[in-house]
Amino acid sequence: MKIVLCRQGFSAIQRMLQGLLPDCEIVCCAPEDIVTVGRDADVLIPAITPLGEAELSLPKLKLVQQFGAGLDAVNIPAASQQGVYVANVPAAGTGNAESVAEVAVMLMLTLARQFPKAQQNVRDGVVAGPTGWSLKGRTALIVGYGGIGREVARRLGGFEMEVLAVSRSGPKNSAEERAIVLAEHCRGEALHDLLPKADFVILAPPLNDDTRGLIGAAEFALMKSTAFVVNVARGGVIDYEALLGALINKQITGAGLDVFWQEPVDPNDPLFKHNVIATPHIGGATDLSFKGIAARVAENIRRVARSEAPANCVNIDDCLVADLS
Repeated sequence: MKIVLCRQGFSAIQRMLQGLLPDCEIVCCAPEDIVTVGRDADVLIPAITPLGEAELSLPKLKLVQQFGAGLDAVNIPAASQQGVYVANVPAAGTGNAESVAEVAVMLMLTLARQFPKAQQNVRDGVVAGPTGWSLKGRTALIVGYGGIGREVARRLGGFEMEVLAVSRSGPKNSAEERAIVLAEHCRGEALHDLLPKADFVILAPPLNDDTRGLIGAAEFALMKSTAFVVNVARGGVIDYEALLGALINKQITGAGLDVFWQEPVDPNDPLFKHNVIATPHIGGATDLSFKGIAARVAENIRRVARSEAPANCVNIDDCLVADLS
């Protein structure tokens, strides 16, 4: 089978998959070359590359397999029309959720302890400054309480924070959820009630029609002026103009962003004139996460090679209909 990683620079992933799938041809290509390089591809791995009708109509294509959880860049209806399976790897259980949660905490600490200013003070010979904010005793609101959200909550408990959560369906009362202490967990409609309580708002939901622009002008208006926003979900969960306005107008104190509306992000983006800590979508980029995800991806590719449906396929029913028609 031929597998195409739809972006240059994923050599580590390519090597991992090649070790797990020694009989497969695995190549990387630039997004604009997918149709050419992938003309005989059985599998596309999109990463953050948008896949539309042209890419999903490749003649041999059987599977679009995300190396991670997010499928917002894939035109799933177009894939279903072609009978192409679309599958992902949930964040929980692979090391991915844990890795993303660590970046969320890193961004929180970097903002709270004014790390850029502290680095400048080292260069300037200034001692014992700047004065930062402790996480202990403060309130964190986690928006989106799936695998990543739970791992963030698990870690923040160790900082003795009060942890609130809001999710689409609310508490599930599972053993896993009961093992994590939350001060409050509410359904999505309670978001506006919880925002004024938060010193940190951590965004960890999937990006879909319900969450696109979830945090906009109305939500920033409800936050404390001392609050920080941390996004480890997808850029589109925040309304860009609303975030820029909130920073300009001092409605919030700062933001930590691992994800952006377009990636790679423009280093001259106006956001960076303000108190914004940025990382280049590295949340899941750890050895633990890559190994765990690669094992799941490789198994799905083996399943498709055996003419079996992949695990965690989001369009399996539509594909079965397409096969029958």
